Amino acid sequence: MKESIYDLVVDELLARQKDIKAELKERFKRTRPFRQESVSPKEALVEYDEMAPEQIDRMREQFGDEPVDLYLGNIAQIQERYSGRYQK
Repeated sequence: MKESIYDLVVDELLARQKDIKAELKERFKRTRPFRQESVSPKEALVEYDEMAPEQIDRMREQFGDEPVDLYLGNIAQIQERYSGRYQK
């Protein structure tokens, strides 16, 4: 069966979109995200402590497991850094 011209066009557009995303990711690798303010580590900990488990579940649904796991790993590093300061 012959492939539809529309299928070929969609495949080509998806391939180009993937290439463009990869190029943009490489170009802006070390750039601050557009119109986002940086958050101090203490503010990040307070924000995390105030989060309900349902919010983390919603984050997983919205963004996927990988970014949420990265976020939780960063929070764990911050907690570790601060817990070492206050131990005697």
